[in-house]
Order: sequence, then C-alpha cells, then structure tokens
Amino acid sequence: MSASTHCSRRLAAMMAGAMLCTMGGQLVFGAPPVAPPVAPPASDAPTAPPSSGTLDRPIEIRARLISGAAFVGKVSAWSMDGISGSFGNHAWTDLVAADMRRVYMQLMDRKNAEQWTHLGELLTSARDGTQFADDAFAQAKRLGATLAIIDSARTRGQAAAIARKERERMDGERRLQETALPDDATVKPWPVLTDAEQSSAIDAMRQQAIAAMTVAGVKYESVETDNFLVYGDISRLELQRWSRELDGLYTRVCDILVVPKGVKLFWGKAVVLAFDKQDTFRLAEAAIFNHKAPAMLRGVCHMKGPQVFISIYRGNDELEFASTLVHETTHGIIYRYATPIQMPDWANEGFAEWVACACVPRSKVDASRRPQGLSFFRQGGDATKIMALSGKDGTWPGDNAIGYSVGYILVDFMIATRHQKFGSWVKAIKGGKPWQKALAEDFGMAAPALAQAAAQWYRTNDGAPRR
Repeated sequence: MSASTHCSRRLAAMMAGAMLCTMGGQLVFGAPPVAPPVAPPASDAPTAPPSSGTLDRPIEIRARLISGAAFVGKVSAWSMDGISGSFGNHAWTDLVAADMRRVYMQLMDRKNAEQWTHLGELLTSARDGTQFADDAFAQAKRLGATLAIIDSARTRGQAAAIARKERERMDGERRLQETALPDDATVKPWPVLTDAEQSSAIDAMRQQAIAAMTVAGVKYESVETDNFLVYGDISRLELQRWSRELDGLYTRVCDILVVPKGVKLFWGKAVVLAFDKQDTFRLAEAAIFNHKAPAMLRGVCHMKGPQVFISIYRGNDELEFASTLVHETTHGIIYRYATPIQMPDWANEGFAEWVACACVPRSKVDASRRPQGLSFFRQGGDATKIMALSGKDGTWPGDNAIGYSVGYILVDFMIATRHQKFGSWVKAIKGGKPWQKALAEDFGMAAPALAQAAAQWYRTNDGAPRR
C-alpha cells in the first residue's frame, strides 16, 4: 500500500478539519520580491457575433450553476451571452457544461452553423465541457462552417478556459484566507499570485534548487510534480517514487484542510533536496542554509519569506526517511496555509509527527514517541511546562527531546476527543489569535485543563480515546 493511500484511509477516519504548522532555518539566499497580484479579467466569456431572441412562448428549464446551486424557471429571452426569465439573468458560463449544452440546444436554431460554432466555443471554455465541444463543432462543420472559423472559436474557448481556471484558483485562495482571518485581523495573508507570477516563482525556485545542488557539489537528478521540485543525488526512479508520494500527501493534507480544488498553496513550488548520505546533507545544510545540523537530525524544513525548502538525507532506514519527509513536508504545507503565523512548538511538531504516523505504513513514529510521552504523564509530569518550551528562547524541545513525545500524544488526544475543534483552533492561530486564547475559546479547553485531561487519560490508557 502506498503512503498516500494509507494516509487517505487513516486521516479520513480520524480527522476532517485538522491543520498543520512549521519550523525553519535561515537561508543564505533570499526570496525574490513578490509583485503585487494583478486583477484577473472581469470576464472570460467567449466572444461571438451578437445574436439574440425573445421567445414567443417562454420555455421552462431546470439547470445547475457552477456555484452548486440549481434553479427552475421559464426562459423568456436568450442571447449569445446568456439567458433571462423568471429566474433572473444567467450567463452561459454560469451553468455547468452539461446543462449549458442542453438548455442552449433547446433554444437555438439547430440549422444555424454560427450558433453551433458558438456553442462549441462556450463548451471549450467550460469546466468538463470539452467532451461536448467536439460534437458541436462537428455539427457546425456539417452545416457549412469553415475550419478556420471553427479553429478560431476553439482557440478563443481555450483561452477563456485558461482565464477561468486562473480566476477560480485565485478566488479559491482568497476564500481560503477569508475563512482563516477574522474581520478585525491584523495579520497579513500570503499574496495571491496570478498565473504569470506563479510561473515566475516556479522559475525562481528551480534556479535556487539548481544553485543549491551545485553548491553541494554532487551529481544530481531532478523530478518536477504539480507541487514539488525534487532534486537529489539518488536514482531518478527513487526520486520519481517519492515525488508521487509527496503529491499524494499534499492532496490528502489539502483535503483535511478543505482547501478548494485547484488552489496552489506554495509560492511557485516547494523544493526538496534529497541527499543519499548524512555527510553530504550536513555539508549542504552548512553551505546552503548556514545551518549546523545536529548529528541526530535527518531533515529540516527551511522557510524564507514565501519560499519552502525541505532538506533531508536518505541513509539506510527507508521508513525513517519516509516519516521524516512527510513530517517536514507537513511543516511546509501549513506554513503556506493562509498566513505565515506559526503554531506553538509542541503542537507544530506534535501534529507533524501525527501526520507522519498516519501517512507512512509501518511508521516507527508511534513506537518511538508514545512510550516516552506516557512515561512523562505517569511520573506526574505537567504538560503546561512542555507547552511553554520554545525554540525562540532555546528551551525547545527540552531534556531528551521530551517536547516531541508529549506534543505528539497531546495532539493525538486533542484530535481524538475534539477533532473539529482542533481544526478551529489551528485556524484561529493562523488568523492571528494567540494560541493560548484560541485554545480556550476555539478548542474549548484552556491549557491547564487540557494538560489535566490528557494526564488523567494517559495515566491509565496507552492510546488516545476512540471517537
């Protein structure tokens, strides 16, 4: 079973609204400035010669809109732009493709080549409309439309489809930010990029990845996916396999966060630098990121401005490599969710461990973290002291890295008992609310109460409560 399939099953069963967060290092090179977003075109409706008609007798129709709403009513007039009637006015591009085709064919002159050509153009521009567009163009050709006219209409429809996808993506990203940010929010969301700006960002990340591997001084392969630029001195076949797992993980995490389809969280794409040997990884960390990697560190997620870089080494333990890759990628995804605000370290690392355990078959995370966490509670440990540890003041992760283990089973407890409120809590943090206040108001338990409830449970139970 692939990691992404395993992740899908476990996450779907355990949580519908959880979110993640991040850690980072300092980069030697900086992020290029992000140009202000350019407003999308006001309309991407296909252009066509004007044609309209007022019906002698209104025709009753039933149709669905791309917004998900449905309507019933009588059409009294129609044009190349849309329909009007008892339901008000709707552009053709407001309707889902199948209903657009059906209603248009009810109203059109089926012996008119121009109207068949226009229908083909509309369908080409619509989501899931391509399957119907060819039939409309074929009918137009049979009625005398020239190939030049049809090709021109198809080209306009394809351009409109590109503009539609860009607008839908940008609208989805704005809605995503609006759900996280309260009306009085002072934190600034990530800029929403146009397709052109996103393309420039991808080029910038690609160039920085190449520069990083050049500095590392290794012969490398590269694989590019929808969301990641993966570079490494391991075989291309392995890079391809891990790249597929990363895209699967990205999709599953976005499903958990209810991220609209088509939304791109990363600035450009996230860069993954995967090294075969630990020595190469540590040298690269020092040379590329100005970071002295501790001997026990297997990977790290570096953030600089809007950019995400994940640096990791494979070694001889594939399960450890897979878990670390998922853990660090989780940090990067949530860093780019809505705003750059970070979760407290105990929840940030605890949730990344939780996702790694859920997503990697036979992961060693639980066996590694749970016994230490249980021992902490059973010896009378106070979890609020773990919650107070911070990388900013040098206290995280505490003696023997206790913060990771306690954070992991605390997050497991929170998700198991109040999974929806856990998501609300993280969303409130990303919106700028202090995590302690959000814990009390959005999760429903202040920090001391959460620590006491977890301690009471884990003193007699090994696993989290069953939902």
